[in-house]
Amino acid sequence: MNKYLSLMSFVIVIIGALMIDFFWLDVESKRWKWLKNRSKPQQVLFFVFFMSSSLVLYYLFGHKFLS
Repeated sequence: MNKYLSLMSFVIVIIGALMIDFFWLDVESKRWKWLKNRSKPQQVLFFVFFMSSSLVLYYLFGHKFLS
């Protein structure tokens, strides 16, 4: 149960940080301008890829070193 709680908290933190940075902090479009010019399916695909790679890295490194 503890493993699932830490995984869910990790996912929530990553999604929250991305959303805050994409929608709120980047008001001048300096970091995400290249992505805002893309279509909605391309944006979704990027964020799905980012979350998938983050989860894989969390599992590979976090599971080994945080356990």
